Amino acid sequence: MTHTEQSARPRGGVDAGTRARAAAAVAELAERLADPSFVAEHATARDNTRPLPDGTRMPIWHPTSITDGYPALALLYGELAHTDIAYRWVAHEYLTHAAAEVAQAHASGLYTGYVALAFAASRARRRPGEYAKILKSVDEHLAAWVPAQLRPEWERIEAGRAGTPFVAYDIISGVTGVGRYLLDRPAPAARLTLVEILSYLVALTKPFAGEHAALPGWWVSHTPNSESVDGYGGHGNLGLAHGVPGPLALLALAWQEGVRVPGHDEAMVRIVDWMLDWHRIDEGGAYWPSFVQREELAVCPADLSRGRSAWCYGVPGAARALQLAGMALDRPEWHRFAVEALRGTLTLPDERHGPQDAGLCHGWAGLLHLTRMVARDADDAELAGTADRLADRALDLYDPQAPFGFRGATLHAGETVDLPGFLEGAAGIALALHAYAGDRPAESGWDAALLVR
Repeated sequence: MTHTEQSARPRGGVDAGTRARAAAAVAELAERLADPSFVAEHATARDNTRPLPDGTRMPIWHPTSITDGYPALALLYGELAHTDIAYRWVAHEYLTHAAAEVAQAHASGLYTGYVALAFAASRARRRPGEYAKILKSVDEHLAAWVPAQLRPEWERIEAGRAGTPFVAYDIISGVTGVGRYLLDRPAPAARLTLVEILSYLVALTKPFAGEHAALPGWWVSHTPNSESVDGYGGHGNLGLAHGVPGPLALLALAWQEGVRVPGHDEAMVRIVDWMLDWHRIDEGGAYWPSFVQREELAVCPADLSRGRSAWCYGVPGAARALQLAGMALDRPEWHRFAVEALRGTLTLPDERHGPQDAGLCHGWAGLLHLTRMVARDADDAELAGTADRLADRALDLYDPQAPFGFRGATLHAGETVDLPGFLEGAAGIALALHAYAGDRPAESGWDAALLVR
């Protein structure tokens, strides 16, 4: 039996009642979100803004963003079209709206602008040649954008200066997310650009000499909130969204696809060794802190905060990256460690996980989807059996009075905003629930945007 056939085989552990409830919620969301005008109108409502740490507020609708924009909805309907062909035209309408806006977008990694549009188009297409013009133009755009983006990084690395920013390497705005898009592009130009990204990530893992010898190569200069603070010593980030598990996941996925560069496997080993060095143990078993700060490097404290259980930070995302690395390099001990860490985490009371909403990024839908993926690749029935509880937690937050069915939490306790998009909004929640309801992998591969496949 092939790996694909094994992946498509139901594993059990899915409660028929919860599965039916999830399917009904997805059907309701598909109906609510099908009109781009309705979505944009409610997303841009004057009072629908989120607070920032400095006290200001920002809009939540960004038309060319996978996070909250037209490409996010195109991802949803591109996936739904695999079971209902009529949704192809809804996906196409959202892509058309995104294309009309993209010339004004700021190019910033996978999640915004040209690459966001191309990623959504690549997941929506059903025939060879579909959206070929868009995809070819983005391949050409990235052939210039990636070297320009990496030039300061190559200069910094060659000079032996520590301190990289998220925007250089992470999944959201850096080259790791872009690399995942390129991994599925067969064009020679796209493959060359991907090789440049992989070569950079290998270089990023190499240790420093001299005054920076104690720092890993991926040491980040700014705070975890992306703020530049005088006197701040930097940090090593352990979250999948912004930290070194993201590059690990891309290196692992590329290795499995046969796209390899010099030093590729050694780079993965360096990252995993650092992750294992910085794991800690509590009543839920092994976990990773969200980040390690400069002062902690010297003393290596035994007690570090566990933080949330989510895709962006915490055990689920980090464990998935470690699992992918274990499968890529045939290191069963890494695979076991990842699975056991997630299994232990899920024994903790629900309130310890930290989600305040149902979203993919740091909510119940993300925890659900990652748990199902880790369990499926581990063939772990016990872990798969937790999916029903996680799906119920997400579904319990459904609000028929909300324009998009689900509301997102903000920095202010008790405050919510209406989010239609992918990372924190209704489209992403619907995608996770749809995969759960059908008890199968995502057919369009939308979750590649999370670097979990």
